[in-house]
Amino acid sequence: MVNTPNRSDSTKSPKSTKKLQDLRGAMAEYSIDVWIIPSSDAHNSEYVAPHWEGRAWLSGFTGSAGTMVVTQDKAALWTDGRYFIQASEQLAGSEITLMKDGQPGVPSMVDWVTEAVSEQGCIGFDGATLSLSHVRNLEKKLAAKSVTLKFDHDLLNGIWTDRPARPAEPVFIHQDTYAGKTLTEKVTEVREILKERKATELLITTLDDIAWLFNLRGSDIDCNPVFLAYALISPDSITLFTNKERIAADALSALAKAGVELAAYDDVLDRLSTLADSTRLMINPATTGYQLASAIPASIHLIEDRLPTTDLKSIKNSTEIERMKECHRRDGAAMVRFIRWLETNIPTGQLNEVNIDEQLLQFRSESEHFRGVSFPSIVGYAAHGAICHYRADEESAYSIQTKGLLLIDSGAQYPDGTTDITRTFACGEMTDEEKRDYTLVMKSHIALATARFKEGTRGIQLDAITRQPLWSEGIDFNHGTGHGVGYFLNVHEGPQSISPRWFDVALKPGMLVTNEPGIYRDNKHGVRLENIMLIAEDIENEFGKFYKLIPMTLAPFDTRPLLKDLMTDTEINWLNGYHEMVREALSPELQGQDFEWLREATKAL
Repeated sequence: MVNTPNRSDSTKSPKSTKKLQDLRGAMAEYSIDVWIIPSSDAHNSEYVAPHWEGRAWLSGFTGSAGTMVVTQDKAALWTDGRYFIQASEQLAGSEITLMKDGQPGVPSMVDWVTEAVSEQGCIGFDGATLSLSHVRNLEKKLAAKSVTLKFDHDLLNGIWTDRPARPAEPVFIHQDTYAGKTLTEKVTEVREILKERKATELLITTLDDIAWLFNLRGSDIDCNPVFLAYALISPDSITLFTNKERIAADALSALAKAGVELAAYDDVLDRLSTLADSTRLMINPATTGYQLASAIPASIHLIEDRLPTTDLKSIKNSTEIERMKECHRRDGAAMVRFIRWLETNIPTGQLNEVNIDEQLLQFRSESEHFRGVSFPSIVGYAAHGAICHYRADEESAYSIQTKGLLLIDSGAQYPDGTTDITRTFACGEMTDEEKRDYTLVMKSHIALATARFKEGTRGIQLDAITRQPLWSEGIDFNHGTGHGVGYFLNVHEGPQSISPRWFDVALKPGMLVTNEPGIYRDNKHGVRLENIMLIAEDIENEFGKFYKLIPMTLAPFDTRPLLKDLMTDTEINWLNGYHEMVREALSPELQGQDFEWLREATKAL
């Protein structure tokens, strides 16, 4: 049966909200037929400051990924598989049609817009938030229609009366002893690549690339230690476009020493518009806003590619790797204290998804190095575990019973690393299906953890290896297997990815990837098991170089749900070996009952 887009179950046509009515009024005033609202900000960020949460404000859907399109008589929202359940619940009863992106029978956003707009119609969007690549794709589809694009005015400004201002939180230095390389050393590497590519200028718009390059951090976006800025790099100049007044004194001194010119955040448009005709400017069209790109004179030669900073940042240097090991030991010790507390308190009947989240935060915050969570924790009991990016609140939170499974996905920020870990716990009696699902996910996790792969391997190849234990049972999960992870930066980092989607990025030593397969059964339960892993060199012979994955995350897996008869000796040996490594690494960090619990939790199967 064809999977068609979901609508509310109501047989009556739902009424338009006042927000949608106001938007449609503004569209009519500016003669706009279709208005597009993406989830991104002016820097193509995955997570954004409240100022750019217009799609969530307008639709009520709070997931991090999604694009909304509004016409005078229709509204639709596209999101990916991580959010299908959440979006269905949050859009229920509204007039907004949920489009399950990538599913059979569901048109793409661009195809839908192309169909919705009339000949000589007008499509509008905030040009700062839609990338050059997205607009080009739209223009290509619309080539047969004489359609006008309006992108220089954000209609939300006129109807979102209490819209939050752009953030301007303090910017502080990330010490070279943590970073492993100085700003000058990093810029030298970037300039060498620009020379190879015959580029005279590099425009950087992505916030984590800028924070990495300048060895600076901020807090303009919750959970992501970044700050709003642009950067231009040439062979003899470096310009950082941000609010100078918010930069700490020692950071200002370091920037001056490195020869960095500071300019106002909004001055980037004027600077781009006055570049010399001889400029050969490197940009990434996938992350450069259309408004920004439109400011670049047509006479300038564009070199379009992934930015060198993105690739350089993805491969952690030796200092970063060693520092991250310390970071994960601290985080792992906090997780052990938390898990022991969790197991002790589940039988009391006093726990729910919210107070569990609060207690996990408390254990992590006891470290002097703790700088906040790396994303809002996902604490999903029973059916809530099947919602990949579920976020509990006082109204929705389930109380924990002494049965079933509890999924907890969480992470933290430290000056020496970013963590991301998922464990699923047995709360008591389990069904055969829950035990089987848990065991199959463990088998999939181990399939990736034990993979040896050749130089040049892409993530899509490892994704298939990971899913094989599930596919053999006719089971799958609707998200990627793994993503890159930043170093005191964004918890989701590219360019590497382990996913069914094709990314032409070779996996290289020094890259971090998560290993997080899962099984999600609607209205029943969810299982996900996640470690961060480091790609490292393994062997080299006449057939080439081969790589392996080394776990960075240090915390026991719950072995109580495992069906050992479904596991091979190799799988059991890997799990025993991992638990032995966890025990040896964390034992010096723990004492008393926490230490004794760790010994018991990591006993060989």
